[in-house]
Amino acid sequence: MESGKGRNDTLYECEGMQKRKKLLDSLGGLPEGAVEVKNSEWLYMLEEETRNSLAIEGYFASEKELRAIISGKHTGAEILDYYSTAGSIYDLALQYLREGQTIFDLPLVRHIHSELFREARDRERGIFRKGKIIIKGAKVHPPEADVEQYMRCLVEIVRSLRGNTGAIPFLARFHVLFESIHPFADGNGRAGRILMNYLAISLGLPPFVIKGLSPVDRDEYYDALEKSDTGFHEVFPPPDTEKLLSSLEAGDFSGLEKMLCRSSIHSLNRVIAAMAGKIEELLPLADLAEEMKVQPATLRKWIERDKMVAVMKNGKLYSSKRLVF
Repeated sequence: MESGKGRNDTLYECEGMQKRKKLLDSLGGLPEGAVEVKNSEWLYMLEEETRNSLAIEGYFASEKELRAIISGKHTGAEILDYYSTAGSIYDLALQYLREGQTIFDLPLVRHIHSELFREARDRERGIFRKGKIIIKGAKVHPPEADVEQYMRCLVEIVRSLRGNTGAIPFLARFHVLFESIHPFADGNGRAGRILMNYLAISLGLPPFVIKGLSPVDRDEYYDALEKSDTGFHEVFPPPDTEKLLSSLEAGDFSGLEKMLCRSSIHSLNRVIAAMAGKIEELLPLADLAEEMKVQPATLRKWIERDKMVAVMKNGKLYSSKRLVF
C-alpha cells in the first residue's frame, strides 16, 4: 500500500487499519469469524506469526520445516512450544471476547511463559527473575529488584489504558513497558508478543504478524522499540503506576505504531477476505471487473489507493464487491 503524497505515514497506515476493522465488524467480527476460518486463514496466520516472532530471536524455520515440526515429523522445541502456546492463548482470548470479558493478570503472564518453555527442562518456567539482567543491544536497563511489583503495576496500567486509549497506542505502550521491565530471565520477546496479540484479540483485532525473517525487518522492529523506550534509558522509575506512565510517554511511538498498523492491515486483509468468502465467492479481478462493469485496471487502482481489499491466491488477486471501502 502506498501512502498519499505529503501524508503522515503512521496516520495513513492506522487509518487503513481502522477502515478494515469497521469492515470486519460489518462482516461479523472475530467472534464468529475466527472460528469459521480457523482451519485455513487463522491457522495460516498463526504459522506465519510463529515463524516471524521466533526469527526475531534467532530461531529460523521455513514454512515446510515449521509444518514438519507441528506434525511431529521434525523436532524443534522452541517452535512447537510457541505455536502451541500462541494457538491456545489466542483461542482463550476469543472465548473471552465472545463473553465480553478481558482477563489480564499475573497468572496469565506466568502461564504463557511456562508454556513457552514446556519442553525445556533447564529453565525456570513462569517465575519472575531476581537480580540484574542485560538486554543485548538495548539502551534500557531493566529493574534489578521488585520485578513482581513492577508487573502488578503493568496489570494496573493495562486495565487503565485499555478503555481510555486507541487500540494501537495502547498495544504499543503495553509492549514497550513489558519489554522494558523484562520480567523473565529468558523468553521476554516471545511472551511479550503473545500477550500483545492476546490483548489485540480482546479488542476484536486478529493477531499481529511482526515481520522478522530478514535483517531489515528485525532492525526496523528493534529501532522502533528503542525510540519508544527512551524514557527508560537513563534511570528506571520505581514501581509506581504514575511514574511508569510518565516515563513511558517520554518515548516516540510513531515508528512502532506504524509497524503495528501495517501488521494489523496484513492480518485483517486475510480475515476479511475469508469472512467475505463465506458470504459469496471471491472472484479473480478480471471476473469481478466484468461483473462490476469496470476495467480490471480500475480495481487495481482501488487496491493501490487503499479503497479495496484483495488477497493473492495462486498468483492472482481475488476480491468481492463487499470489499470496497
